[in-house]
Amino acid sequence: MQKLFRTLALVMTAMLVSYVVGCGGGETEPEGPPSATTVTADPPSGSTVPSNAEISLTLDQAVDAVAGATGSGKNWKIPAAASLNVTWTNKDGSAGGPVTFNYTLQAPDTDPPKITGGNVTNGAKDVDPGPLNADKIQITFDENVTGSAELNFEDNTSAGWQGAVTGKNAELTPVAGKELANSVTYVVVLNVTDAAGNKAEFKVEFTTKAKE
Repeated sequence: MQKLFRTLALVMTAMLVSYVVGCGGGETEPEGPPSATTVTADPPSGSTVPSNAEISLTLDQAVDAVAGATGSGKNWKIPAAASLNVTWTNKDGSAGGPVTFNYTLQAPDTDPPKITGGNVTNGAKDVDPGPLNADKIQITFDENVTGSAELNFEDNTSAGWQGAVTGKNAELTPVAGKELANSVTYVVVLNVTDAAGNKAEFKVEFTTKAKE
C-alpha cells in the first residue's frame, strides 16, 4: 500500500511540474509595433487634380517609409499620377500595400492661393476687438493650403496668439492675457502653400476701435 502511495505521489508531482513548465515556464515574446493596413488619400481616388499637385496620404499606423513620398509617421505626401500604386515599409520592416488610387490629371496649377474672405480685412479701421477676443481671427482661401499664421503688432513683434492653417482656413486663437486692445494696429502675417507647391505671403493689417 505504501508503495502504491509513493508511486501515486511521484506521478502527481511529475504532472504538477509538467503543468507549471507548460503554463509559465516560457517567456512571452514581446509584440512588435503594429503594421499599417489601410491608407486614405486626399483628394480621394477618382478626383481631377492638377498634374503638379501632391496627394496627401494618411495611414492607420505610423510607418518608416512610403515609396516615392515625403513625410513621417502616419502622414505623407506623394506627387499626383494617373494611377498611384502606394506601398510602404512598416516599423517592423514588413511591406505594406500596394493600394491603388486613380486620378484624372489636368493642366498644372501655377496660380498661388488667394484670400477670399475672413472676419478681418486689410486696411480695416475701427474693428471691434470684443468678438475677436471671444472667438478667433479667421482668414479663408480659395483652395486648401498649408503654412503658418501669426498675429503681430505694427512693429513686427508677436502679439502672442496661436496660429494654425488647415484646409482653406487660417485661424488665430487668443491667449489669456494677450487679448486685442483698443486703438492698436495689428498685422496678420500669412505664409501659405497650395497642393501644387505655389506659395503666397499675405499681410492683413487692421486697427481696433477706440475704447468707448
